[in-house]
Amino acid sequence: MTTNSLIAAVAALQRLDGVAGVMLFKGRNTVHKQMPFSDGRSMDLQDIVSQMLDGYRQVRRKMRQIYLQFDGGVLLLLIQEETILVLLLTSRADADLAASAGSVLLNDYATLLAQLSIEASASATRNEDGIEELVVTSPRRLQEMTDKAEPVVNNWGQVRKVIEGILGKVMGRAQAANMIDRTLADSGTADPYRLNVAQVRKLAASVIDQIPNTSKRRQLLTELDSLLADMNL
Repeated sequence: MTTNSLIAAVAALQRLDGVAGVMLFKGRNTVHKQMPFSDGRSMDLQDIVSQMLDGYRQVRRKMRQIYLQFDGGVLLLLIQEETILVLLLTSRADADLAASAGSVLLNDYATLLAQLSIEASASATRNEDGIEELVVTSPRRLQEMTDKAEPVVNNWGQVRKVIEGILGKVMGRAQAANMIDRTLADSGTADPYRLNVAQVRKLAASVIDQIPNTSKRRQLLTELDSLLADMNL
């Protein structure tokens, strides 16, 4: 894994529905940022987030995830040691999906992130307003890298909601949630967000297959197939 592949993976997070901006940094080292506002405001946000987390560290509270909700959207912070991934979410975003995607990325690149310096890169340039910006690649090259990057996660969060909705016709919400969790455990699926499309469909069907009534089970499986097809699965 290289820094370029890391940048591509971070940029790919913005493909998730409702993700309006992403930023990854370690100390003063900004690995990648693509926010819907100026570089100055992005750097101000980075400073504020760093100060806030420094406060938690001083009182020996190790934070892994922070969810800040505002009128205009949600700021999701994912923390791994000194590395911080910031996701700006709109109302369309699935926060659980975004959090899982970010966590998977941080885990996959943990070794590389640990090797990164906390100081601003020597390749950083200074704008007229005095703000340092890390130039990692050209916009066209970044787009090429992003297009080639494999999706970090699937849309399991939405699929799970579909399954819960179907099961809700024959059982209570808590029972449906327990059935899904039990199926995940029995199948040895540690992270359903990393499954491919065929595996997601098989997992969803295996949950519905547990309905004892044969005719009802067939009916619900047909409904599941239709809903998954609408999701392009």
